[in-house]
Amino acid sequence: MGNPSVILVGVSGGISAYKAAEVVSALARAGHEVHVAMTRAAGEFVTPTTFASLSRRRVLTRMFPAPDATAGEDLFPHLYPASRADAFVLCPATADAMARIAAGMADDVVAASVLALPGGCRRLFAPAMNSAMWANPAVQANVRRLEAAGWIRIGPGTGALACGVSGDGRMAEPAEILDRVASALEPAGPLAGRRVLILSGPTREPIDPVRFISNASSGRMGRALALEAAGRGAAVDFVSGPVAEAQLPGASGLTVRRVTTAREMLAVAAPLARRADIVILAAAVADVAPARPRAAKASKSSLGRSLALAPTPDIAATLSAARRPGQVFVGFALESAGGRSRAARKLAAKKLDAIVLNDTASPGADGASFAWLDRARGARWQAWGRLDKAACARRILDTAVRLAPASRSPIKKGSD
Repeated sequence: MGNPSVILVGVSGGISAYKAAEVVSALARAGHEVHVAMTRAAGEFVTPTTFASLSRRRVLTRMFPAPDATAGEDLFPHLYPASRADAFVLCPATADAMARIAAGMADDVVAASVLALPGGCRRLFAPAMNSAMWANPAVQANVRRLEAAGWIRIGPGTGALACGVSGDGRMAEPAEILDRVASALEPAGPLAGRRVLILSGPTREPIDPVRFISNASSGRMGRALALEAAGRGAAVDFVSGPVAEAQLPGASGLTVRRVTTAREMLAVAAPLARRADIVILAAAVADVAPARPRAAKASKSSLGRSLALAPTPDIAATLSAARRPGQVFVGFALESAGGRSRAARKLAAKKLDAIVLNDTASPGADGASFAWLDRARGARWQAWGRLDKAACARRILDTAVRLAPASRSPIKKGSD
């Protein structure tokens, strides 16, 4: 986990609070000074004694000092240790806790501690809740508010939930949370001073104002890549086709641009690619578009039995052809039969540095089977197996950085 740091773990009231115990234990074993603050509801699931035993420190459960507190930090539990924390981790991050923190409230020791965090403290949150709650627009608005303020979101994943349903809302596993904390605590971030361009989501090619050609891409892979790159200190340009608001990333140093068609994506991406150090082409661009889109909604009878189509621009090949020395271009290939040979041909034809092969179950899913091929390895495949997309994003950036030149000129986040 790197050099010892002061880490405050905020635990709110959800069944996933038991996973927070493993996070606290691992952070303490790694030598960090770990403190725990709990909401009253969190105590319904895990006792303060559990966290005190794992952290070897008094657990904060109330806004006011204990009766035996007479001096020092013990008199101000809402200020200390928060005001000297290097990282704050909210796990689980319930809908209620996120709402109160996003609103700047200070009605319990966890929310009040957040207000006392120093400016350089890294803030992370791991949402956990029922899938319907997670999809609620109010919850998503609070998630975006936190991300826009620089919070790093970890998960949630998809799977069986404690309420008996299966879907989005499962809290990230402790290993993933620990990896993200370790990455966040790196002094400058391994991508500090670099700019990353990520293309994400599907494109929509209009038949008429209400019909279009598209695909099932959800933008989850691109979102995971953007958050991982931003968490490593990069300035990130994120260009996305039409996706749900929940799949748009938000973080410090990250700029989102929304497009609809392949031509729009290329037009927006071209100037951004010229200034990028790493370009990751994760968008599922429609291969064809109607040759003559209609300006008005067509009647069913007028559509006929055939539709004249034309190829869309080859965004990967076009951007790669205009590359400058030192840039790294990573593409994606979604294939079924003969996937490796097709992906290898795509790598060569589009003059990419590396390509990620995934299977046809990937669009819209939380994970898939992935493999990696790059020119630096003599066209040898690395089979990564089945990964969730957050883990795959970490692998991609780990490997892409090794393909990039050792040093780059420093840049300012968000600069042109």
